[in-house]
Amino acid sequence: MFRLTLVLCVLLAGAAAVIGFMVARPGGIGSGITTTKQETSIHATVREVLPAAEFVSLHYRYTSVIKDINSREMFGIQIPGTEKKLLAVIDGTIKLGIDCQKIQIDTTRTDTLFIKFPPIKIISHELHPETAEVYDQKNGMFNRYKARDLFVLESKQKSEIEFNIDKNHELISQARTATEYAFKSFLHSVHVLDTIPIAFRWN
Repeated sequence: MFRLTLVLCVLLAGAAAVIGFMVARPGGIGSGITTTKQETSIHATVREVLPAAEFVSLHYRYTSVIKDINSREMFGIQIPGTEKKLLAVIDGTIKLGIDCQKIQIDTTRTDTLFIKFPPIKIISHELHPETAEVYDQKNGMFNRYKARDLFVLESKQKSEIEFNIDKNHELISQARTATEYAFKSFLHSVHVLDTIPIAFRWN
């Protein structure tokens, strides 16, 4: 009976030592479970707190000149009394930002949180007709400006400005910097993420 009890005690002590080693060593049972929970918690938390809609990082206000000279022609010859022209200055506001639904998170890393942003895009573009100033407007006797004509001119002007914005690397860079600063400040304000290094990448 004594020998049987001694053998059982030895076996139990050995099993306890093995389990204790596996729990204590890096990558052991206990640490593996904790790491998995921590990884899941970090990435799940980021997904939960990220905005679900569009994020505006930069407001760009500008003043633009609308210039138009127009006349009706027949067989390449200008018809008398149809020439009209317009010279006006109008203000506009462009909001630059990102589509948050396209943000990608690298879930393979736990030492650093890697976030990939989609390209900066124009979220909205508005003209402010209430501030417009007309410096010169001449209507032709048989060709006058109508509301539709002004709408077409404004749409054309907006398209040209948006094209120039897309090519303005300095403005895009400012929008990226503002986005990174806002997201880093916001994510580090979350308790689970306050000590985790964050690295941003762009598509």
